[in-house]
Amino acid sequence: MYILGIDTATLVCSVALVTEEKLVAEYTLQVRKTHSERLLPLIASVLEGAGIKPQELDGIAVAAGPGSFTGLRIGVVTAKALGQALELPLCGISTLEALAAQHPLFNGLICPMLDARRGQVYNALFFGGSGIQRETDDRAVTLSDLLAELSERQEPVLFVGDAVKLHRQTLIDALGARACFAPEESAVCRAATVARLGLLELQAAKGQTWQDLVPHYIRRAGAERKFQATGDSGGRK
Repeated sequence: MYILGIDTATLVCSVALVTEEKLVAEYTLQVRKTHSERLLPLIASVLEGAGIKPQELDGIAVAAGPGSFTGLRIGVVTAKALGQALELPLCGISTLEALAAQHPLFNGLICPMLDARRGQVYNALFFGGSGIQRETDDRAVTLSDLLAELSERQEPVLFVGDAVKLHRQTLIDALGARACFAPEESAVCRAATVARLGLLELQAAKGQTWQDLVPHYIRRAGAERKFQATGDSGGRK
């Protein structure tokens, strides 16, 4: 099976092609250009470099959230369009699970953290060592609540994701030697992992149609909150 992986949930734009046996190709960029400008050219480059035609794909996996609202929309809409045009099954993969799955041999808690702004991080907890086991749902939490939860545990904690840079010293101050950090190149979102998780989902017949695939935002966008507030006040300012 040839599975295309797409990840645009953060500043990173990543596209990969995997089979059951190997990672065939992967392009990952972390530069300040909009994903809408670079995603389709990256997909075309990955397929061309691998010598694979779009019609030879067997499925598409996309990081469906949490993450940047705009980034998620671009990735999911692109996957839906390709899935409809090529009549392919799709998989929406948790961005946090994909981050954790890049470190399956870490013997302790794996704690992906993405910047959710408004004083929160997107987070879930996983236990590693021989694969990963999910311990919590994806969620938006304050850093203080997360650290309070982690302080009750005894295991070392591996922090990955774009929020780690923002809070690294706070994490060290709170957890001391229990706080562990991955090298930068393995702490960012990668489409290869998204594609691999999607491959497993498709092999288990858990794929979705293009109509069913939706982003997993966790929180509502700012515009939606403002619209709701306006409605609740009867349109009064």
